[in-house]
Amino acid sequence: MEIKQIKVTLFLLLTLPLLANAQVDCSDFFKYRKANPPFNYNSLSKSAVCVTGNKYEFIVPLTKGFDYRLQFFASPVFNNQIDFKIIDLNTNEVVMALPGESMDMAKGTCVLKAYFDEKTSKQVHPYFDFYPPNSTTLKIIIDVKPIQVVQNTAAGAYNAPAPREKGCITVLILDRPSSETGFSN
Repeated sequence: MEIKQIKVTLFLLLTLPLLANAQVDCSDFFKYRKANPPFNYNSLSKSAVCVTGNKYEFIVPLTKGFDYRLQFFASPVFNNQIDFKIIDLNTNEVVMALPGESMDMAKGTCVLKAYFDEKTSKQVHPYFDFYPPNSTTLKIIIDVKPIQVVQNTAAGAYNAPAPREKGCITVLILDRPSSETGFSN
């Protein structure tokens, strides 16, 4: 073997195990998302490493006097197979319960797939606005579906154990001061 081939082989032998065990890093997600005025980035926004087949909860306190916009993003490894539910903990009311992707791609039918906005003639990533009349707390439940694997053998098809895939799920929270409305004294 040539020296060059030996160096390449050694390099691959040393780096492949590191690449195979590489951790998912969600910390740089917010570099790529900017708030659109009049909304501002809220520091409650979080991005976390999640695994298929698990359910996660995220608590978000909302303050009176602010309007909020929530957007959800997920790594492609999940194939949008995630269910999202938001519960107002003060009233125990389910505020939103939608899949990551649905057959109907209209506004308000799914959480992760963009829809076509007729007014702007553009694709828009789904968002959900909240105008709390009082301070409240939301519980966001994120249910990442397991990956379905069907194995075909000579004896027939069977469901194999689902592989556990890791990826990032991000809850982007934007806010703005509420507009004063109503009668003035």
